[in-house]
Amino acid sequence: MSRSDPPSSGTSVLVVDDDQALRGLFTTLLSKNGFEVDTAADGRIAFDQIHRHNYSVILLDLMMPAVSGFELLARLERDSPALLEKVIVMTGASQRAVQDLDMSHIWGLIRKPFDIDDLVSSTVDCANGKRGH
Repeated sequence: MSRSDPPSSGTSVLVVDDDQALRGLFTTLLSKNGFEVDTAADGRIAFDQIHRHNYSVILLDLMMPAVSGFELLARLERDSPALLEKVIVMTGASQRAVQDLDMSHIWGLIRKPFDIDDLVSSTVDCANGKRGH
């Protein structure tokens, strides 16, 4: 596997996931790979952070209490559609649950359980403007 170029200095990621352990894991992994990492436990908190900071990548879980990833995507599509190109959806949801997701606007989709190296390299590629899948 070829390694992606590391992100440029000051490249920031927002990790949006209701699982505290996963937020901690992503923070550790991505920080070691040169990213500044912020986290949010739900879509409401994430939406506030997105409007206060400029993120290079948004890692977004779909299934969360309060404001879900689906709801956050809908708000971004309505209010800030250009940000969708920075979103990598991470989900363990069934294919049926994500079938209505418009993949053409977001950077990519990573299914849980995921490969750590794939997650990191996808985040680096998204930050560097390399188009997703």
